[in-house]
Amino acid sequence: MNVYRLSELKPAGTKLILEPKTELIELLKLTLFDLTLKQVLIIKKSLKRSHPRDPHLREYVIVETGKNYSKYKPNNFEKYFTERIDEDSYFQLKAYLRAIFKEIPSEYKHKKEIIRDLKINDLFNSDLISSIFSWLKTNPKGNKLKQDIAEYLNQVDENIDNLIENEPDNALELILFLQGNIFLLKNLKFELLENLKLISTVRSNNSDDEYYDDWFWTDFMYDSDLSISDLMSDISEMFDSVDDYFDFDSGGDWDGDYDFDFD
Repeated sequence: MNVYRLSELKPAGTKLILEPKTELIELLKLTLFDLTLKQVLIIKKSLKRSHPRDPHLREYVIVETGKNYSKYKPNNFEKYFTERIDEDSYFQLKAYLRAIFKEIPSEYKHKKEIIRDLKINDLFNSDLISSIFSWLKTNPKGNKLKQDIAEYLNQVDENIDNLIENEPDNALELILFLQGNIFLLKNLKFELLENLKLISTVRSNNSDDEYYDDWFWTDFMYDSDLSISDLMSDISEMFDSVDDYFDFDSGGDWDGDYDFDFD
């Protein structure tokens, strides 16, 4: 089965192969969660004043840089997220996401940027008509990979929970292979990932493991102070509510949200 490319694909790219008509907001969500999973960014609730003279503390969802921010090398399509923030600043998530949404020239151009960055041009039509009308469609090679990936992810979805409970070593191999593509699974119970820490002492001694070279999420497997289930609970909650931040019909002004970037 031709699914080896999953180990190289970030979830926004995989989503485009599976569903080229995916909306821009969905792609941004997947990129945000992938960067959060890799600890490039941190999303958390915090008590802040809405402006320096506000006497009251209010609860906001904010975004700030994570422990891997400085060493992570983002793709161009991820730089909308990483270049808007630095290690000395933090922002209200709503203002942050709306600013990113506003900066992207168009849904089609952003999709093409993802495709170019992830080197999956060979999977999509590149004819003049498609370009003129901003159509994005997989070609025969892309259709074959789409079918393989869909079948593979469906199979994983059916077996992942049982695999984590009964074959944790194989489950760890699978999770590390999928990387951020775990966000495309429908049935994964993230709290079960804590079970994988039981085998971490064995796996962490294997310095030749190819998965450990460039993927930072493995920190969660080996740091007793980090909780995968807590992180996933926070991300899952955000995943369900983040659409509200893109509700531009609510009458709010894009620039009406404070970014808290002050002392």
